[in-house]
Amino acid sequence: MTNDSHYQKCIAWLTVFTIEAVAIVSMNAFTIIIYLKERILRKRTTSLVISLAVADMFVTYNLIFEILFLGNYMYCNFWKINLYRSFEIYIVTSSLAYFFPAASLANLAAISLERMHATFRPFKHRLIKKKIFGAAVAGVWFTAALSTAIVFSIFLPGRSDITTFYHVQALYYLFLFCCLFIMVVSYTSIATKFYCGTHPQRHGAIRRERKLTKTLFIVTIVSLILVMPFTIFWFLFHVTSGEMDETISYETWQHLELSLRCLFYGNSFINPLLYALKMPEFKRALFLLLRCRSRSEPVEVIPLNDI
Repeated sequence: MTNDSHYQKCIAWLTVFTIEAVAIVSMNAFTIIIYLKERILRKRTTSLVISLAVADMFVTYNLIFEILFLGNYMYCNFWKINLYRSFEIYIVTSSLAYFFPAASLANLAAISLERMHATFRPFKHRLIKKKIFGAAVAGVWFTAALSTAIVFSIFLPGRSDITTFYHVQALYYLFLFCCLFIMVVSYTSIATKFYCGTHPQRHGAIRRERKLTKTLFIVTIVSLILVMPFTIFWFLFHVTSGEMDETISYETWQHLELSLRCLFYGNSFINPLLYALKMPEFKRALFLLLRCRSRSEPVEVIPLNDI
């Protein structure tokens, strides 16, 4: 690969990751602001949606890290920044890069479980206290932090060799698989109940359930398309103790890895679009926010429970 070609590819990848970072911050920030600003949206279940938006917004950290690494002297040679000046800095920066994507997928899994409970136990679901949802949000972040801490606690000096570290990291990606599995099972059970179960003779409720089911399946399919390739790739890489990169050229490896990372991070700005922009009322509130219009009364938004 010539220097000009290498330079052009570096610029292209840096541009892609920069655009993705801006999109993630913007979409999730708008989602958080709208849900907090609109009084009618301040419901118990929306705490999980806000938690998801916060986790996705912090995924921008990973993209900033990718941009710094790509432009570094190790790859593009645009600047010289030693990202791993010490072992302690390596542990902190790397653990955060693992933590935020895990929190994003864990929030998606929690939302799918909440939706399944609302579908199969609607009356009990309405009686759940607000503090239970707060505890669920805390549990999601704690689970993501625990999965990350287990991986990096093994890699302390004198604790293990590199092969053990690869295998422990494979457990991290297994955790991501579990989150995706929960999503698939939850949404499939919802669809099964909706299409095969007995429906009450309330056309408005049936239409709302059909709309919710469609939205959830879109979220599931898109998340699987974006997240699964990256998760499988790195799971196999760590199971084989890093031997996969020996079977293909370095250039092919770099572009394959960057492409999968780009898809994986894309899930963090697609989520707000799929969860929020499917609701026309939310679209109207978003457009009003973007145009900086003053509103004399809050926009009527359909809560997540009433979709």
